[in-house]
Amino acid sequence: MNLKLKTMCFVTTESVKAKIAKTDIECWKVLFPRLGGNKYESPVESFHYHPGRKTKKVILNKVNSRIINEGYHSYITKKDAENSSLMCGSKEIYKMIIPKGTRYFSNSTEYVSETIILVQ
Repeated sequence: MNLKLKTMCFVTTESVKAKIAKTDIECWKVLFPRLGGNKYESPVESFHYHPGRKTKKVILNKVNSRIINEGYHSYITKKDAENSSLMCGSKEIYKMIIPKGTRYFSNSTEYVSETIILVQ
């Protein structure tokens, strides 16, 4: 079954403040590899990622002090991404980078950032 989620929110139990990456931050993301090209698709919103290319910068939309519903979502550890992939069906896990200087938020398992790069 190919379940496509329509929205994803970053949620935390405490109030979060934006941070700026002091160095590149390694993170992980669940993606579909796509045939016929060198691109990968997110199971949420069907966004396409291209290896080595920084995504377009987005404004992080903070709904309130604990919820952000816009931005590039990723996981802090590969294990967190693997656990998420079980809920999304059989997807592959890819290494990503939140580039130095990028604004982002984090909780215990996830990041949400204004841009991201697929390392692959």
